[in-house]
Amino acid sequence: MKKYILVTSLCLSLNAHAQESNTTIQIISDDSGVLIEASEAQQYKLALLSHIKQLIRKREFANAHIDVISTSMGRTIWSGTPSDLKRKPERAANLVKSIKADPENCNNLPGAFIEMKSNLRSLIRNGYSKAYLIIFSSLIHTPRPCDQTTQVVLPQLPPMEGNINEVLTSFDIVQAIHFYWVSPHQTRVWDEFLHPSFDWASTHNVPMGLMDIERSKYSLQQGLNWRMRR
Repeated sequence: MKKYILVTSLCLSLNAHAQESNTTIQIISDDSGVLIEASEAQQYKLALLSHIKQLIRKREFANAHIDVISTSMGRTIWSGTPSDLKRKPERAANLVKSIKADPENCNNLPGAFIEMKSNLRSLIRNGYSKAYLIIFSSLIHTPRPCDQTTQVVLPQLPPMEGNINEVLTSFDIVQAIHFYWVSPHQTRVWDEFLHPSFDWASTHNVPMGLMDIERSKYSLQQGLNWRMRR
């Protein structure tokens, strides 16, 4: 009975937000032990959150629904709005703490994309019509079980589980797709792997970018540019 009540409450909450906004920002955040240059990555994650916080100034995004998905857990760890980030310090601090990479964490990339798909389906049912997708990850998968002695050979082929291209191309509400902080060793293999998604994005006039670490730094120093392309 408790589970039913929780699910109902979530739906009611999403309906309430849908009346205020039709936009969602879905963020997959790499908090694993294989995130490249993790300390510096945290600084740029915070830069990304700062840019999202400033979206409160823009009418389309002021009440946007934000979901942050952990790559290690493969589930949503925070939901809120730009207003929550700007005006609720405790909630913002909880998010900053939760997105920090842990050297002991595995990286469940398929699970993270499956969670994103589930979120988008739920939001569409509740009236959302625009979605912006952000993936901040080195795109290195570590199948469980893993520990600090697990060897990862790069470049590594993308995981076949999770139907990642299907997740990125199945929703007409998607307005932009941006990958940040991709390992330089993974950029080429993921560029080839995401070919169906790039084709879909081009056909639907959806900006899509796959940025390595250096390009990510430059981009996030400039701010959020939804129009940036491959």
